[in-house]
Amino acid sequence: MQNIIISDTDSLYICLGPILEHMRSQGIEINEANKNEIILKLANQIQIEANENLGELCKSTFNIEPKTHYFQLKQEVIAQSVLVTGKRRYAMYVTNKEGVPVEEVDMKGLELMKSNMNKRFKKFGEDFIRNLLLGKSKAEIDQSIIDFKQSLKTLDPRELGKPTGVKNITHYIERRAGETEIFSRTVKGAPINSKSAIIYNDLLKFKKLDKKYESIIAGDKIYIINLKDNPYRAETIGLPLSNVPQEIDDFVKEYINIDEIFESLLLNKLQSLYRDINWSFPSLNEHISKFFTFS
Repeated sequence: MQNIIISDTDSLYICLGPILEHMRSQGIEINEANKNEIILKLANQIQIEANENLGELCKSTFNIEPKTHYFQLKQEVIAQSVLVTGKRRYAMYVTNKEGVPVEEVDMKGLELMKSNMNKRFKKFGEDFIRNLLLGKSKAEIDQSIIDFKQSLKTLDPRELGKPTGVKNITHYIERRAGETEIFSRTVKGAPINSKSAIIYNDLLKFKKLDKKYESIIAGDKIYIINLKDNPYRAETIGLPLSNVPQEIDDFVKEYINIDEIFESLLLNKLQSLYRDINWSFPSLNEHISKFFTFS
């Protein structure tokens, strides 16, 4: 059936748009107020016929009497719009669930919704998908990306860092920092979260703040912050959830690499999504609104 747009092991989604347009051409009035009611009636008819056909299939193929099999097809949701980017990766704006009017966005498997995503970036991803489903223009959605990237400059670094846990620290120290070295040498292949935690602890000790402030230990939660070129030549640093010395906090605010964080957490995911919907990705120049023409 050409109107089936998504199918899975135990479910399928049918596009009723062409049927509604045909009904309109026959003089039947369909508007926002009665559309879902009409769709539910159509879905009920499809459900009845599909289950009757399923009964015949069970009888002819498996010799199971129609009234004795337990598999039944049932209408579940009405979605006003659907975005599909791959197998089990989709989002839909649901307006009716099992006959009850609702307004919610259901998202499954999208890269923008990964559980380890920074909360600030995850919230933007949810709003981005919602705006797509609600039919906002490409110009508006493009501008939302530009505005979001610019807004990152005003945020606390911990709102931008990647949240993660630290399982082990001392295991990855090959040689501790000495009198002539600020940072410990880590073993080859040490994970980024452990290396970032070691850098914070060493910097705390170097500035003689380790007696006043807690070091990061195994089991702690941290935010990994990407850094620009800086006097310590540190590429990242891990910030704990506990209090951070003002001196280190100021250092991170000055050298946080916002462009790299944006690219690593969000840019590739957005570009991939734009390719899926055949849109050209906007320039992220901060002066874009002055000279860029949206298509």
